[in-house]
Amino acid sequence: MLLLIREMDLKKFLPKKEDADKKEYFWSIIIEPGYVQAGIWRIEEEKAQIVLYSPPFSWEVEEDLVTAADNALSSAIQGFPDSLAEPQKTVFGVTSSWVSEGQIKPEFLSKIKVVCSELSLTPIGFVVLPEAIAHLIKAQEGSPLNAVVLGVYKEILEITFFKLGSLLGTTEVSRSVSVVDDVAEGLVRFGVKDPIPSRILLYNGREGELEEVRQSLLKVNWEDDTRLRFLHTPKVEIIEAREKIFAVSLAGASEMASVTSVESLKTEPDSVKTEEEEKEELSRETVIGQEENFAEGDQNLTPEDLGFSLEKDIAQGIDSPQQEPDQAFLRQRVDEIHRNVEPVSSKDVITKSPRAFKLNIYVLTSTFTKIKEKFAALRLPKSRISGRFAVGGNRLLVSGLAFFIILLLIGGVAWWSLPRATVTVYVSPKRLEEEFNMSVDVTKGSSDFSQKILAGETIETKVSGDKTKDATGTKTVGDKAKGEVTLYRVGSQITIPGGTVLHGPEDLQFALDSEVTVASGSAGSAGTIKALVVAEDIGAQYNLASGTTFRVGNYTSFDLEAKNEASFSGGSSREITAVSSEDQKVLEEDLSIELKGNAKKELLGKVSEGHILIEESLAATTSSRTFSNKEGDEAETLKLSLGVEASAVSIQKEEIVKLASEVLKDKVPGGFVLRGDQIDFGFNLEDSDSKVYEFEVRISANLLPEVNTEVIETRIRGRNPDVAEEYLNREVPGFVRAEIKLRPELPTKLKTLPHVAKNIEVEVAAER
Repeated sequence: MLLLIREMDLKKFLPKKEDADKKEYFWSIIIEPGYVQAGIWRIEEEKAQIVLYSPPFSWEVEEDLVTAADNALSSAIQGFPDSLAEPQKTVFGVTSSWVSEGQIKPEFLSKIKVVCSELSLTPIGFVVLPEAIAHLIKAQEGSPLNAVVLGVYKEILEITFFKLGSLLGTTEVSRSVSVVDDVAEGLVRFGVKDPIPSRILLYNGREGELEEVRQSLLKVNWEDDTRLRFLHTPKVEIIEAREKIFAVSLAGASEMASVTSVESLKTEPDSVKTEEEEKEELSRETVIGQEENFAEGDQNLTPEDLGFSLEKDIAQGIDSPQQEPDQAFLRQRVDEIHRNVEPVSSKDVITKSPRAFKLNIYVLTSTFTKIKEKFAALRLPKSRISGRFAVGGNRLLVSGLAFFIILLLIGGVAWWSLPRATVTVYVSPKRLEEEFNMSVDVTKGSSDFSQKILAGETIETKVSGDKTKDATGTKTVGDKAKGEVTLYRVGSQITIPGGTVLHGPEDLQFALDSEVTVASGSAGSAGTIKALVVAEDIGAQYNLASGTTFRVGNYTSFDLEAKNEASFSGGSSREITAVSSEDQKVLEEDLSIELKGNAKKELLGKVSEGHILIEESLAATTSSRTFSNKEGDEAETLKLSLGVEASAVSIQKEEIVKLASEVLKDKVPGGFVLRGDQIDFGFNLEDSDSKVYEFEVRISANLLPEVNTEVIETRIRGRNPDVAEEYLNREVPGFVRAEIKLRPELPTKLKTLPHVAKNIEVEVAAER
């Protein structure tokens, strides 16, 4: 279930027996298309215990992945005891599309390496998410999974087929308008003749969207689709976000130890304490209890009973075992707070790691609580203590309270002015489509928008490669039979040239090996001569027995006849695998497609910044072709080495957007705006020469409602995210949903949008 990023023994990450009482914690990080989620777990009594976990955080481009992962880790770590070391060892949960042949694909492995490097994580393995879900359900239900597991993402559906716990395969289907059609297409690809399991499991980072998909699948009458066979209407279930954390954590723990189940700790996250914290809490309760007894009138207690000294300098009591931990604690917290709340510039706040700031807030809150408790334990009864000790105690109390108030003010100012938020408002767009013709001229230095002519740039590349396939042709090979015949002549002497055909039984033909002369003869005494003959073709059927009569050439049997006195031998045949013309054709077509794809990637890599490659203009020609065998050669495999020269044209993205905007400007209805990033292009090459390309262009644009983002920023500042979303739903035309990202992630009671409007960035996007 768990696949290692490096070859290593996971069991070495378990604590040793002598450290068994020291719990070791691990991260689980799930990376899906568009979402990241994190959780903290440990192994306890052959169970994987989930301690804390975060909600999913969204990401789109690779640059956002580290930030999203950072937010997920910071959200999960809230409530984790400050005295415990933050986990570093990490098990990753990834989708099937990230994995090939049991290894993470290089392009995705590099992303994980960046996340680990930036966030100081130690990767110990990864698990494929659908397989981890199947493992979890088997552990929960006690039987192998028999279901279709469906990952629902923005652009694709990832469909995984399990039958009685066995993975039959995974396929990806590009999203279309109908999710039902997409699911049906994916299931058909498996080509399963048996009935499909009547259970479908849905998962992704947005459970709201999953419910919509679930309802769509439940409404389908699957009997109408003759390509699919269900025994009965499938049951559709949703895998919650926390269950994915359970699945990945259980998979990791199962590989590291004899773990067969998973559970979530019933206590709140803050209740996870170390032994030192438990002792400290017990000690604090004892002091408070003594104070309460004293307040109730226990006059037998003396200052010495409480650990105080009368008529002595307070500095002389610092070495007291009861006071030293308090002093050390205060020094540690003071230093820690000074490090964490130093004044920073606006630039520093923007570039600082969000996770580090979240942890500082947690440390600050924890520090306030503990300092308050310490001062509660140090309160002195005025009626029993006087003199220098009383003065010193009051000064310490006043200084501590002043320090506490300063920290509280700093925290309040930071909470008011430093947080930032990105609010993405998704609206229902108005769809606008149009077609027009344009030309791309690679000789022009500038574009002519009035004539719909854009300046272009030709990009060229050369690629080559080899490909091998099994030969499928057949050929019969063997040896020809040979023998000796006696020619009989009635008549005058004649000379018979070499190669003359001798006709045997069943139209088997032989040829004279060389020229022979037959002497004259009569009916009573025929002229004779012996001659060698060779079969016209290969095969054992030419191995004729002795005494066989042959007709020679065009002579009649009365004039000339031949017989063999001994059997012919040496004839044989066998069928071999050989190269056929179809083998060569198919191999060249397959390799050409591969090389054309490679050429496309290289051309895309050569595109200038700000330009787009018109892939439909790609032209590829064969520059070299070498087969390992020619047609008819005996061979088990055929290898082809092929060279391809490819070229395509690129244009400036800004210019095609400008041209499309000119075409659409009179068709945009009032109240809507056209943005360049909301225009999609499709090209159809109609004609081309070496310099000018003629295209039919199809443009599809999402028109967004006109929204004043500055007004929104002012109206939602300082509001709770739920309240802000209600306002957006009420005031923004075509509102669908809102995605609010807060930096840093604060505790629930402090979780509001920034109170400073300029710290809020509002974006409007189309809900696709």
